[in-house]
Formats: sequence, C-alpha cells, structure tokens
Amino acid sequence: MNSGKHFLEPPKDLARKDGKRDSLRPDTQLRVTRPILTQQAFDSNYGLLEPGPPLRPWGEIKRIGGKLWKRKTTSNKSCPKLAYSFITSWFPVIAWLPKYDFKRLLIPDFVAGITVGVMNVPQGIAYAILAGLPPVCGLYTSFIPTLFYFAMGTSRQCSMGTFAIISMMTNKIVGSYSNPVSMSMATTLGTTVAPLLSTGNSGIVENSTTPLLPVEKFNEREIEAIRVATTAAFVVGSWQLLLGILKFGGLTVYLSDQLVQGFTCASAFHVFSSQLTSVFGVKGLHEFFGPFKLVKTYIRFFEVIHTAHPPAMIISAVTIVILIIIKYGINKNKKIRAIIRVPVPAELIIVIIGASVSYSFEFAENYDVVTVANVPTGMPPPTVPDFRVVVDNPAILGDTFALAVVAFAITVTLGMLFANEHNYAISPNQEFKALGVGNIVGSFFQSMPSGASLARSAVQNGAGGRTQIVSLVQSTIVLVVILALGPLLQPLPRACLGGIVMVAVIHLLEQAVELVHLWKISFVDWTIFLVVFLSVLILDVDIGVGIGVAYAIMTVMFRMQKPKVRGLGRLPGTDLYKPMDIYTTAYQRPEVRIVRIDAPIYFANAAYIKTRLYNLAGLHDAMRELKEEKEDTENDEKQRYAFTNTIVIEDNEEQPPVEQYERKLSRVSSGSKKSHAHLPRTVTGSLSQEVLKDNEIVSDNTDSTDGSEDASIPKLHVVIDCSEVCFVDVTGVGFLKKTADECRNIGVTLLLACTKKSVRDMLEICEASELNAPDRLFVTVHDAVLYALNNQTVQPLAVDESGKTVNENRQSDTRM
Repeated sequence: MNSGKHFLEPPKDLARKDGKRDSLRPDTQLRVTRPILTQQAFDSNYGLLEPGPPLRPWGEIKRIGGKLWKRKTTSNKSCPKLAYSFITSWFPVIAWLPKYDFKRLLIPDFVAGITVGVMNVPQGIAYAILAGLPPVCGLYTSFIPTLFYFAMGTSRQCSMGTFAIISMMTNKIVGSYSNPVSMSMATTLGTTVAPLLSTGNSGIVENSTTPLLPVEKFNEREIEAIRVATTAAFVVGSWQLLLGILKFGGLTVYLSDQLVQGFTCASAFHVFSSQLTSVFGVKGLHEFFGPFKLVKTYIRFFEVIHTAHPPAMIISAVTIVILIIIKYGINKNKKIRAIIRVPVPAELIIVIIGASVSYSFEFAENYDVVTVANVPTGMPPPTVPDFRVVVDNPAILGDTFALAVVAFAITVTLGMLFANEHNYAISPNQEFKALGVGNIVGSFFQSMPSGASLARSAVQNGAGGRTQIVSLVQSTIVLVVILALGPLLQPLPRACLGGIVMVAVIHLLEQAVELVHLWKISFVDWTIFLVVFLSVLILDVDIGVGIGVAYAIMTVMFRMQKPKVRGLGRLPGTDLYKPMDIYTTAYQRPEVRIVRIDAPIYFANAAYIKTRLYNLAGLHDAMRELKEEKEDTENDEKQRYAFTNTIVIEDNEEQPPVEQYERKLSRVSSGSKKSHAHLPRTVTGSLSQEVLKDNEIVSDNTDSTDGSEDASIPKLHVVIDCSEVCFVDVTGVGFLKKTADECRNIGVTLLLACTKKSVRDMLEICEASELNAPDRLFVTVHDAVLYALNNQTVQPLAVDESGKTVNENRQSDTRM
C-alpha cells in the first residue's frame, strides 16, 4: 500500500558520487521558538524523574543498597538457574564450551595450541632459571595455571604461564627472602599434603615418610628457592583472588598504555641483563637487588669480563643469529608467512638442536659448558607452601602485592588488546579471579607466580587461535614433556636458554622508540613513559611501578587542579557559545560575561577556578577593592566550607585583555556593614518578548526605571557554563556561595547554566539557596544570557484592566 509520502530528488550539485542522499543540505535552516527556561521550569514542564528533595549520604547508601537487594531478590530465575549463573560467573568455560563451533574453530585452535605449546617448553625452562628456580618449575608453571585459566579466563588469546618480567620479579623475592636450608626441610618439601598437615607446630615432619618428590636431585639452594617461590605464588594468588572478589578490576584505568609500555620496556633491560652470565659464561657475576641494581650489575660485569667462557659465547651467538633469522626473516616476512601460514617454532628448533649437539659432543664434560642438567620426570605431589616465609618476612606481602598487580596489568592489557581486535569483551574482575586461583593451586605443585606472556599471546593470536581450547592443547604438550621427555632436555646448554630469553625481549626493547612518537603527540603522556621507564631502569622494578602509578595519578590531579577555564562568546546568528580564544568570530556583550569550567569543582581546584573566573569576567580589580574595604566576614555560615578560596593562586594562563568592570559604589549602600548583604531587586513581573540579534537586544517593552537607586539592577551578569562540571564537593559549593556573595557586593549577578542534577542536588543539600533560586539556574547558556540582557534595566510590571500583574511568556528566537 502506498504511504502517500513523496521524496524530492536532491539537486545534482548536492548528489554524492555513490548515489546516496546527503543527510544534511547546506541550505538547511533551524528555527526554534520557545520560552526562556529556568531549570525549575524545565524540570516541572518536562517531567524530572526524581523531583523530590535530594538524598543525604545515608539516604543515598540505603537507596543503592535497596536497588541491589531488589535486583538480587526479585530475579525471575529459579534456584537451579541462580546456581548455574553463579557457577558460570566463576567458570565461564561451562557457558561457552557447549556452544563451541567444532567444525570452524577446532583445527585453527589445535594448530595454535601445538605452536604455543612447543614454544612454552623452552621458555618455561628459561624463565624458571631466570627466576632462580630449577628448570622443571617452569614446566609446572606452564601447565597448572594454564589449565585453570582455560576454565576461568575471559580472554581468548592470552597464553598463560611463565613470563620474563614476572620471573625477574620472582627472582628478587627468592633472592631477598631465601635462607640456608637443612636437609630436614628438604624432606618436608617432598612430603605430601596429609603428612605435612599432621605435623606439629614446627611444621617439620617428625617421623618423615618417604619423600614422593625426588629431592635428591635438588641441592639445598634449589630447595630453598622452591620454598620461597611457592609461598610467593600462594600469596600472589591470594592478593589477586581477594582483589577480584572485591571487584578491584576497575583499578586498570590507572594503568595507562604509556605506563605499561614504559614499565615493560625498562623491565626488558633488566631481563636482558640477567642473562649476561649464561650468554658470556662469566664467573663471579652475582645477583644484585634494590636501587641501582642495573648499574651495579654492569659495573661488576665489566670487572669480570676477562672470565668470559668462549664456548658459551659461541653457542649464544649461534643461537641468537638463528633465532633472529627465523623470527624476523621468516616469521615476520608476509610473503613467506602466506605460504607456510604457521610461524616456525624457533625456540623449539634451538632446544632440539642444542640438546642433540650438546649430548653428541659432550659439551659439559669436554668444554665445561653449563647445561640444564636436572629435569625430573613426573608431576610433583601436592605440598603445602611454607607460610613461615611470610611470618618471618612480613615485607614479602608488599613485594607479592606489586607482583600481583603487575601480572594482572600485563594480562588485562593484552586481553583488552585482543578483545578489541576480535570484537568481544573481557572482565577484569574475572581475570583477577582466574589468575588468583591458578597461582594458588599451582603453589601446591611447585609453580612460581604466573601471568600472560606477550610473545606467546601474540603467536597464539597470529597462529589463528580463537578460544581457550588453545590453552588446553598447549597444557597437554607441556604435560607430555613433564611426564616423559624431561630427561631429553638435560644436555641443553644454558647459553641456548640465555639467547632465547634475550631475543624474546627484543620486541619489548623496541618500545623505547615510543618516546619519539609520544613527544610529537602529548607531553604529559611522554613524561609518564619517561618517568616509569627511568624509575624502573635506574631503581628497581617494584619501586619503579610504584613511582610510575603515583606519577600517572599526579598528572591527572594536576590537570584537574588547573583545568581549562575559558571565556565564551556567541557565534553570530546562532545560540552557540564557544571559547573566544579558539573562535575568532565569537563575541561577548559587555553586560554579560560568560565563563565555562571544564572540570569538576572540588577542594583542589576551587581557588584556581575562582582566580580564573574573576580574571575572565573582568572582576579582578573590583574584587581587590572590595577586599580592601571589608574587614571581616559577617556571615560565617556562608563561608563555612570556603577556606580553600582564601588561597592566592597566580593565573599564568595566556588570555586577551579583558575590560575591567568598574564598580559603582552608589549601587551598594555603604551606611553599615550589612549593606554588603543588600540584594538587588529582581524582576518578578512580566518578561518581555524579544529577539536577540548579533549586536543588539530588541525588546517590545522600552519603558525604563524611574532612576531610583533601590530599583536599579546590576549592569553586569556573570554566567558560569557548568556543562562540563560533573560534580562539586562541599568545598566547591563553598566556592560558588562565596563567589556569588562577593559578586553581589559589587553589584554583579551570578547565574549558572547547564548544571547537572548531581550539582543541583549538592547545592540544595548545602543550602545554597541563592544559587539554587529559580532565577539563578538556567537550562542553557543562551537562556541565561537572554534573561540577563532583559534584566539590565528595570522593567515595569504589566498590568491588566483589573490592576493585576500579567505574566507573559518570554520567547527566544534563534535563527541558524
């Protein structure tokens, strides 16, 4: 059926080349005719959702609590559905696995799983050595936490397990809190959970059972390192689980991209430097901890460089060359990747060749090359972490907290990157839980703290992995190595592992060039990167993270402490008000000064905003004269929360010269101190019909005042555009009250426009009755300006034939 609507074809000169119609013609005009609206009239006419008085803090708490309780109790879900919803919130695999598309996703996930799995084995061994642990601990860490992330994680491309930065931070914890260990502790470490839980207060098995872990293959230093690392993994997991339950995942907003990049780049230098012993085979280069660690390391390295081992250097050089050729010459070559489609497992090739050649030519015996030497076969029995490490060293709580946050930040940053690429969402709180449970359970099986790996996650994504089925496949490969292939890795030279680690962090070192890019874009972001980078590089990882987060937060505080406060002007022929320092055609009427505040008003920026406001409104000189005349403050209640406004703040912002408002003393009676509280008369009668043109105000009511001082209206109005003010605190309300009071004392009226409901509620709660009056709050800046211009002179009340006043609707007509 024909709707009867007819559409005209657009003119040929307006038609687009693709045949589509332009959404807006250049000659389109907009004409709006409506009454000038105060905020009160607007809320009344258009149905404010919550018209009642604003809630006090306790009432707001009860309202939010009631909504949450109602949401939980009035759910239409039955008990089984509620239980299912709770379980799937902790284990998302239950929800997505039944919907898994085996035909489309199984093959790419399987291929990606094999690729990442074979990469996980050499990296797990190398990063375990980096952490100061036996190589097999890296394999345990690549298995158990990865399984739990498969069940609980929300990112589909993150590859869990060992990672260079986490291993380096673990190495610091192991080195800082390890103590000489007796063989009785070794026996305790090898016992199962049940015998250990049944021991006395000492925590050592009195009648020890036969150790299920082959502790004879670990020396005392390795046993002590495992004891500290597993306890650290448990504490790290506990921190992460607690933060996830408390829903602290939102903290990721304070970890900006520049902060994470600066941190990972500087950490990569630490990781790179930690492999000097393995790569050069030097002797006497021990670990340093604390500030200036890197400086001390290189000073010591050049002191012992004469002890370098040539065979180790040759092995490292060959390893690095092969890895660079494969990674950058083949895997990153688009033409070659289009043919082979799957990246070449460079690390696995190095492991196979290195172990085979070392075994054939007996590198350890003939050339004194240090090899892995000890990779036990089989999974360890579950053992309880030794919590005496925490009792004896409470400072470990701070180190593990930093490690927990760093591991989480890296994982979530990678997760958000891949989620944006593949158009899905991740849950930061669930990521906290997944990491926490994986670390807690892994600590019972000699795992060290774990997290997502940048290199393996990128390979998993590039190899076509689309779900966490990849984690299941790679865990299976690692398990096979743990159960059967471990002894084959024992001849592998540690120089090969050092080369693997060095090449693996090259892409992190490349982030240093980001400084050049940021310098051209944002000075603040450039400083964040630089501060974090230098703090981590010169001091230490955990100290640098703390300094970086603090500095990043401070930059936000400083920018909010000195926000943009701009003078606005009206664009000709419109009702639009734009900054005059940006738009050259914007102009202000001399009777109305308009200022916009581009930030919330709170205790830290109130004094600065006040200074900028007076300067832009041309009230600086008048306010200075007023303060010289006034001896004290009469109304303490008005100034109750305005202490911050007494601070002198210099206004260093560039601004065009502003005509100063000449205060008319005759407008304010000076007979007594109470004269400062004199309120100018407000028009309560009719509002005349007018049309505001570019340079004049045309009114149909030209009658003027009789000239009496009491009937005079201020010749200046100051309009504050609050459209960017998302909240005010008590100090902010004090600032507005004090500003309004000071303006009134010099014959100036303060108007607020575009205020949000939260701001109006705060004004009412703080009893700012003058600011909250109907003729002080307006819906738009244009409404406030029209009201101010109409009230520059007193207008007599319109009277009908019976002598009663008549209220006429004042109309604003805007032509665009």
